[in-house]
Amino acid sequence: MGSIVRAINTVGTAVWFGGTLMGCFALNPAVEVLDDPEERGKMVDEGWARFQPWGAAGLGAAIITHFIMRRNPPRRPTAKFKTVARVKDGLMAAAAVSSLASMALGEYAVHAEPDAYTPIEKATEPTTETPEDAQKAQSGLTLASTATLLSGLAILITGAILDTERER
Repeated sequence: MGSIVRAINTVGTAVWFGGTLMGCFALNPAVEVLDDPEERGKMVDEGWARFQPWGAAGLGAAIITHFIMRRNPPRRPTAKFKTVARVKDGLMAAAAVSSLASMALGEYAVHAEPDAYTPIEKATEPTTETPEDAQKAQSGLTLASTATLLSGLAILITGAILDTERER
């Protein structure tokens, strides 16, 4: 059972983090090739809407399996294992909060106007026509996305440390 749970944890983390990484560094800036600023908002919205169920499932699987693994520590867990496991607990919470914040801010940024897509340069960059509220949402989205990416990187690092400690 332990190998299956660890595999689900790894795959879940990879789906969530890999998709987030691709979205932030590829999808979000790539929409600038579209001529119409409203079409850019539509494309960003559609791309993230298609990924969100997969990302949520991946993060959910990673969180659930992390806590299953926490209930089965090594026979003699070291102080390092205990500390890193607690750090990873916090990182999982940070990943969930920052992912939800990114989703909410991204949705608001592209739907600031009720029946239209917000004109944008890139997902986190406004045009001169972008409403002020949407610009603020884009700024918040930049921060939330950065927090999501940093928590994901740290989750990968702490996971590797815990795997190494578990093998001792």
